[in-house]
Amino acid sequence: MSESNVLENNKTSFEIDYDKLKGRGGAFLIVPIGKGKVFTREEFSEDQKMFESAAFEFAQKTIYPISQDIEKYNKDLTADTFRQMGELGFLGIDTPEEYGGLGLDKTTSCIVCDILSYGGSVSLMVTMAAHTGIATLPITWYGNEAQKQKYLPKLSSGEWIGCYALTEPSAGSDALSGQMKAHLSEDGKYYILNGQKIYITNGSWAEVCVTFANVNGKYTGFIVDKDCEGWSVGEEEKKMGIKGSSTTTLYFENCKVPVENMLGKVGQGAAIAFNVLYTGRYKLGVSAAAGAKICVNKAYEFANEREQFSRPIVQFSMMQKKMAEMVVKSWEADSLNYMTCGSIDNILKDVDKKLDNYFEIVQKAIEDHAIEASACKVVGSEALAFCVDEAVQIHGGAGFIEEYPICAMYRDERINRIFEGTNEINRLLVSGASLKKALLEDIPIRSTILDRSENWLPENHISDQSIKQEINVVEFCRSLTINTLNNLINKYGQDLKNEQWLLEPLSDMIISLSIIDTCTKRYLQADEKKKLDILPVLKLSIANHYLSIMSNADDIASNTGKEFKNTIVSMMSNLNYEIDRIDLKKQIFSDLDKYKKYYLD
Repeated sequence: MSESNVLENNKTSFEIDYDKLKGRGGAFLIVPIGKGKVFTREEFSEDQKMFESAAFEFAQKTIYPISQDIEKYNKDLTADTFRQMGELGFLGIDTPEEYGGLGLDKTTSCIVCDILSYGGSVSLMVTMAAHTGIATLPITWYGNEAQKQKYLPKLSSGEWIGCYALTEPSAGSDALSGQMKAHLSEDGKYYILNGQKIYITNGSWAEVCVTFANVNGKYTGFIVDKDCEGWSVGEEEKKMGIKGSSTTTLYFENCKVPVENMLGKVGQGAAIAFNVLYTGRYKLGVSAAAGAKICVNKAYEFANEREQFSRPIVQFSMMQKKMAEMVVKSWEADSLNYMTCGSIDNILKDVDKKLDNYFEIVQKAIEDHAIEASACKVVGSEALAFCVDEAVQIHGGAGFIEEYPICAMYRDERINRIFEGTNEINRLLVSGASLKKALLEDIPIRSTILDRSENWLPENHISDQSIKQEINVVEFCRSLTINTLNNLINKYGQDLKNEQWLLEPLSDMIISLSIIDTCTKRYLQADEKKKLDILPVLKLSIANHYLSIMSNADDIASNTGKEFKNTIVSMMSNLNYEIDRIDLKKQIFSDLDKYKKYYLD
């Protein structure tokens, strides 16, 4: 296959074994409805449900009563809560048992992040995310035996708080351009670090820091103890939100780090830095989706209490419309999150944890889901942004008053679109990873394009007639998305990576496809009672993303030539899709009003 072309002139049909794609990242690009399943929260195991219950009890009984005090920047209270979380195993789910953790699956880890969010302290969740994810995982994955024995038990128990220091004054999204340097001391006992790291979560609270510096031009990871000579902490940043968390600059001035504290090997820093971020991204998506659902509940509660024109504002259709749209976005994010962690778990479920290269396998499984991880982050953070904004609007003037929790949620939300790589960077990662999978034929994208080049609507064998039309739409969108990708590759080849004007709408097409594919499969796997609740939500989701995909495809086609644009128009004629979006919103709000809260968990 030509490196710059996915689809060649000689059309050849290939039989695709969809069963072999189960658990593979990017599979949604090609696996049709009816040929693949996704993991959903409806499939939680009994053990996972136990953690869900334990986390909810802790959130309600321990975190919620002190949430306002935590938000006042109470280090001692946060540290005490951390130790309690450690005792219950919440901080050590990803840490192997032999180092004081539980060594459980990625889904359970996500469940804990999800449910603890109901404690009402975004700051605590930010502190936890930085600690358990990007601070602890590098040591778990890349640390040697001595490092694991020294650090992981105390990090898992909550005795120590960890931080991850990557960003520098001159290096944000372009982290590898960082200027911090390290050189070996004359006696060969220490690496001497010089530089600074900015915007570091847990910076002033951390007993241990994972950071990065250039060693003879090679980006390298280090574990720095707080008592290392030459490590100092700047003043707390005055932040817009997450005021109960620590965010500081870290200074390394001739900082003496023992040679045994190098993390991994010289030059391995880039792999360490970025591999852990994949996990951070989908976990951020989980917490953000939980926040979106909380916004639904708070908006509905307030709308029932607030009266205008002699009746509760919940009776006004424009309020109902807002809440219906909030339900849809929350459900989409939730579905995508658990599809992703469940898919990763599917790869790892039969892997022997005692293998010497076990964590290498874990990293590869997560890296394989780079598209999904970035999509979770984008979808979750933007769902929360939409929901909290609408919730503030529903609250009216009260939404601007600190007395109401939605006010703090509005401020706290904003960082999520910047954390773990900005949403712009993550969109580039979505398109970049998709391009890579297409060019390397990592999954059979080429075969799918070939098979669908003349028929964008494969035969639909799904027996559920209530969504027959929607399945056709999803498959049309799948064909349109991969053909758009192919059209761009044919025109730009490897240079496509430099065409951000085109990569952004392409990424949005891919993300939209991941949502409607996941949500449709979730619906089909649900029991009949659940399907009744899901159906209008699914239909509206598909209708919304169909419009988005068509708009983005049109923008791209206008740039790449009339021929592809004409192809799109021709293929659309076979779709014949019409839907009453207003009626669907009415149905969704009616269900919300029936259950009196977000009802799709």
